Amino acid sequence: MSDTLFNIKQIIALIVFIIAFSLMGMMTGQPLMVLFYAGVIALASGITFLIIRKRQRHSEISLQKNPLPKRIFGAILSLLALATPLLMIFFTNLITIPIQIGALPIVIVLGVTLAFIALFALAIFLINHLDGFAMRLVGYLIVILVSFIPGLLISLYDKTSSTIGSIYYVALAVLVLGYNGINLLIAKD
Repeated sequence: MSDTLFNIKQIIALIVFIIAFSLMGMMTGQPLMVLFYAGVIALASGITFLIIRKRQRHSEISLQKNPLPKRIFGAILSLLALATPLLMIFFTNLITIPIQIGALPIVIVLGVTLAFIALFALAIFLINHLDGFAMRLVGYLIVILVSFIPGLLISLYDKTSSTIGSIYYVALAVLVLGYNGINLLIAKD
């Protein structure tokens, strides 16, 4: 019974994941893109499931002997994490900032994105890998302080709640992509 409940929870989590990320299709301004995003994410999840199932032996997943595909996928996710804010700002109508596409705004957005990912990675390292209450407390304080960065930066241009909410949606996508990409890149073989 516990295996059935576990499988049901996994299926529900996958459905919620697909729905949440398919809503990114709304940022294009075309509601039909939600279905396209849902299809792409469902397809990627299905391929991942099939790859894991092929390598699975009863209740354990066999480790891949060649770490190169894992590293390549990690690099792609990391690059996507860096590119997501640029794509959202310059090529969608999700966030409207009155700036021209040029070298300086691109460098600023990339720098803020890198700092955002690095500070969250530092917080995760302090919380999960160092012993002691003080280090964990510092890690949680870093998470709290860094979580203000997207809202503070976007409020310089637009203080509407929809824009601030949108920037946090983008920040969440950056964190998920960055965290998974970094974990795949630095995973121990």
